[in-house]
Amino acid sequence: MKSIVHFLLVPDGSAARRLRRILATQSPCMGLMVGTWPELIEQAKTAYLVTPLSSDWKTRFYSALESVADAFWSNSFEVAPQEVAAEVEAALSLVVSATQSGIATSSDALNLEGIADRPRKHVEDIVRLLVKLDGLLPDELLGIQQLLTAESSSVIRQIAVYHLAGFPSLTRWQGALIDKLNADSGIEPDPALTGLIASLLLDPSPGTPQTSIQALQQRLFAVPDETAPLDDTVQWVGVRDFLEEAEVAAGMAQQMLAETPGLVPADIGLLLPDTFEYSLAVNDAFSAAGLPLSGLPVDKWHRDLGHEALFHFLYCRQKPSPAMALAVCLSSPLMPWSKEQGAELAQAVMDGDYRLRPFPAATRSARQMLELLREGDERPDTLAAAIQDFVGLLDGSEQLESHVYHVKATADELCAVLTGKTDIDWSLLRRLASPKNISTGESPDFNLEGITVWREAHEAWRPVRFLMVLGFASGHYPMASSDSAVFVTEDLLALRDTLGLSLATPADQMRDRRARFKRQLASVAEFVCFTIPRRDASGASQSPSESLVFMGQLYSGIDDGESLILEMDVAVDRDRIRFLPQAGSQPPRLPRAIVAEDIQFGCNLLALRTDAEGKLRPESPSSLETLMVSRLAWLLRRINAEPQGWEPERPDVMLLGTLTHQVLEELFQASRPIPDPQAISAQVEPLLDGAIRTHAPFLRAAQWQVERRHLASGITKAALAWRDVLVTLNAEILGTEEWLEGDLDGLPIHGQADILLGLPDGRLLVVDYKRSSANSRRPRMQKGYDSQANLYRTMLQTGGPKSEDNTALLDRLKAGDSTGIVYFMTNDQTSLADALVVESGAIPGWEVLDGDVAQQAMTLIRERLGEVGAGQLYLNRDGDATFFDKQAGVKPYALDNSPLIPLFTIPGDAREAE
Repeated sequence: MKSIVHFLLVPDGSAARRLRRILATQSPCMGLMVGTWPELIEQAKTAYLVTPLSSDWKTRFYSALESVADAFWSNSFEVAPQEVAAEVEAALSLVVSATQSGIATSSDALNLEGIADRPRKHVEDIVRLLVKLDGLLPDELLGIQQLLTAESSSVIRQIAVYHLAGFPSLTRWQGALIDKLNADSGIEPDPALTGLIASLLLDPSPGTPQTSIQALQQRLFAVPDETAPLDDTVQWVGVRDFLEEAEVAAGMAQQMLAETPGLVPADIGLLLPDTFEYSLAVNDAFSAAGLPLSGLPVDKWHRDLGHEALFHFLYCRQKPSPAMALAVCLSSPLMPWSKEQGAELAQAVMDGDYRLRPFPAATRSARQMLELLREGDERPDTLAAAIQDFVGLLDGSEQLESHVYHVKATADELCAVLTGKTDIDWSLLRRLASPKNISTGESPDFNLEGITVWREAHEAWRPVRFLMVLGFASGHYPMASSDSAVFVTEDLLALRDTLGLSLATPADQMRDRRARFKRQLASVAEFVCFTIPRRDASGASQSPSESLVFMGQLYSGIDDGESLILEMDVAVDRDRIRFLPQAGSQPPRLPRAIVAEDIQFGCNLLALRTDAEGKLRPESPSSLETLMVSRLAWLLRRINAEPQGWEPERPDVMLLGTLTHQVLEELFQASRPIPDPQAISAQVEPLLDGAIRTHAPFLRAAQWQVERRHLASGITKAALAWRDVLVTLNAEILGTEEWLEGDLDGLPIHGQADILLGLPDGRLLVVDYKRSSANSRRPRMQKGYDSQANLYRTMLQTGGPKSEDNTALLDRLKAGDSTGIVYFMTNDQTSLADALVVESGAIPGWEVLDGDVAQQAMTLIRERLGEVGAGQLYLNRDGDATFFDKQAGVKPYALDNSPLIPLFTIPGDAREAE
């Protein structure tokens, strides 16, 4: 004889938990099971020996969506494939499950005459999609289909299903399966078991309510014949946001326990929206209050590290690679190097260094991974091999091995998609590899002693005496229902009336949710408090729940629902809030004032950077200019304490200057003839492309085409003008991008000069290219605050080239009579010099500035070096920015290097202006 299971079907796990408690205390018996729809499906599959089919639904569904021509989703699918696929799949399941035995594969059989164009078009396209799927259905419907077609003789266990109409609401397919299970069991239904399910409905007595809470339980969402007086069994409290809600609820729970004899935590309930932020806030607040919770969802979400790495790796292989994608891959915890090394590599990329150089003692796996990130793909076969190599090199260690395991399965799926293809569909691959949050799989703790936690979308799992409803804001209690993107309410009504399809409208869903909310309130015996957050998690204002309007109609003397709310930030209202503990008033205390004072460290700050032998590391011209503008900015850079932000790539001034410098360096080389104009025009674009590949691969993308052309045009114009300068001066190029070193009053200095020129009369010129116009450099030179080129001259006078291999350069530098400095401004092709050159009179745009262009700057730099050498750090004054910009002609960019600089700026004028 086959065993029999009496299955009591309930809407959710909370209802199942409540009914099991009732059964355990009132009617324990064998062969009885309480569960939800998914649990019934699993029991039925086991009873009928149904083996789940391997459908590969996701891949085949996406393929079918793309293959149906001129469907209503076609245009949207190209823009947002994942979102559109989810909507279409939901619509397909809705329509199929609403039919008697599955939708026909011919729209002619559906008799769509008389239905408006929009719903008819949508149904016809869904039918065409089903034809493309060749009978394949979503997994849930496929499982029901298998059970409906299973032979009754194959059942090893009979299942009799008990359920109430609308509790839960079922589709036509679900109803058909229940009918089959009951028919195959041949068991007469037991009214007592159906009555047990009915006891969960908690229908209130029809009598006149005696309290305000009873008025809610009996008459909410109905037009009341008469109103009831408002007493202290119900209250509404306006709070700032969900964080304050959690704190207020914890305080009220403590006060309830203190004021009410015999009350235990389990008698207090919390009704929460189904959102992560409420679970987190309530857990924190009640843990701090020492109150245990029972039934709180504690499931946390973790990053999908494996798919995150693979998703960005696909961007890395599609050249040009975005810097962000490279940085994300490099800093992934799954990389074959340490987190610290990954952070250094990622920061180097975000700083513009795309070379991905291996760090010292890098392992073979690390070098292979860096090579994979450098290379790109244009063929599917090379990409497939790279994907397999990539996931094979991922190192998840013991803690993260599950991430690697899951991403390897996805890698196999991507390689299968690439097999036999001639082109790479990057968007499809990235869609398949898209990361999703991973659940920790933790279940709520339903301890008997804790405060009872209910969730908005679930039934109450045990009754309580006092209840606090959190998040009583617009769109909740009940949750708002909305039209499908495929079928609006009018469409559903037309299909239901014309075709006889069992389709639930948003109004039907709202009716069910209101009924559940009333059942939740019916599970409260004595008191309920609704808290209304006035602002959401982003700080935007929000309105109370729409149910407040219905509540206001129940009570006498209430003009509108808003008048029911007692505001937390209104003293009079606070005194009226029941169970609200209030702390004694305290005088306000101002926040601690930040004191900005000059600092005496008592040690040589220059000695913070030394080499292995303990010698001072050299300062650069840019470092000394930073020191001139801001000692604090110089110190922060010296100790690597500047903020290292990430932002999307863009062709900023520094990057464009770097590209311009590299092209000019390649065009004008030492020991080579000066190129003719035709050669310059022909070489600029390929040289620029090489520079972009090294310093800014993102500029090779199609969207930067206009910027590339504009930059190439500007460089060509500057290069031709610079060629004329060199030819007119009859100058010899002695070195380009030459590293120089020397000392400034005993302090080692070094820097890289853009180009060194020798003139026929024996004089030398140190030239620095600047991608700007003369108007930005001329004022500081005129006022004596220019230091960069002068420091190069100092290096030549006190040292020379770092490399001793270029003996010809060394000899020429030693024989030089004098050294002049020149800034060549590439934007307007102007040359700004500090010394008169005879030949320069014939050069357009050559300007000689009288006086010592560096006198004031060098005076300040020497003064600053003396201060920091003695351990004295003077902070910036409010007037420094104006002084350097207006009086010195120097743009004080150093003041923007860190938010600490303005934070620790002293009021007053610049010290130099005193």
